[in-house]
Amino acid sequence: MQTRFVKDLAIGLVVIVLLVLVGYLVVINRDLHKIPVNSVYSRESVSDSLMSQIRNIENSIQDRKVFVFTTKKDPLRQGNIIKDKADRIQEYEEMLRNLFRLATVAIDEHGNKIALIEYQDALHSAREGETVAGRKIIEIKDKSIRYSMGGNTYTANLMARPEIPDENQYQKKGMSGNW
Repeated sequence: MQTRFVKDLAIGLVVIVLLVLVGYLVVINRDLHKIPVNSVYSRESVSDSLMSQIRNIENSIQDRKVFVFTTKKDPLRQGNIIKDKADRIQEYEEMLRNLFRLATVAIDEHGNKIALIEYQDALHSAREGETVAGRKIIEIKDKSIRYSMGGNTYTANLMARPEIPDENQYQKKGMSGNW
């Protein structure tokens, strides 16, 4: 007898659930018919010319995303007025690279003098009459050389490699940065 009541209860619940679902579908269908075919905002829609401008802007943005910069300098460090340690080291290395410096004078087994010249990160050996980096060696003395370049004559004295400037020098001048 009790199974009959449970069975009737289950059937009743199923019927109630079905009635609720049918009611829900009727309400959704009624709301769907309230939506107009044409939007109330169709008069405010985007014109073809404005849409082409938007597409051009979107294409430009995509092009910029894949653009590769080829500059060797960091754009954030260009035109620095205040130089930090990295800038001063770079200036020192550039100064060394461009310095035409007589490193030493040697004598070979025949008694001829050979000038060892440091320039552009290389050590060049030269005898009188030879050319090093566009400079013709005219005369080699014990502690100097004479050379000509561009029609002018110059003298390079024997000198040690310049030291890295001391940090205190920059602090005295009021420049920032640490060495």
